[in-house]
Amino acid sequence: MMIIGVIEIFAGILVLLRPAIGGLVVAGWLTLIAVALLAGAQFFDLAVRDLVMAVGAFSLARLSKFIS
Repeated sequence: MMIIGVIEIFAGILVLLRPAIGGLVVAGWLTLIAVALLAGAQFFDLAVRDLVMAVGAFSLARLSKFIS
C-alpha cells in the first residue's frame, strides 16, 4: 500500500504540473483500479465511483489543452 501511495502522490504532482498528461495518467490508473474491482466480482459501487472519477480526470486532461 505504501508503494501505491507513492504512485498516487506522484500522479497528483503530475496533474498539478502537467494537467494534460497527469489527467490521462490518473484516468488510466483509476480505470485499472475499477477493472481490478470488477474482476473480483465485489465492490461494484467502488468500481463505478472510480470509473466516474476516471471520466473526470480524462475531461480535465482534454480541457487543459484548450486553456494553456
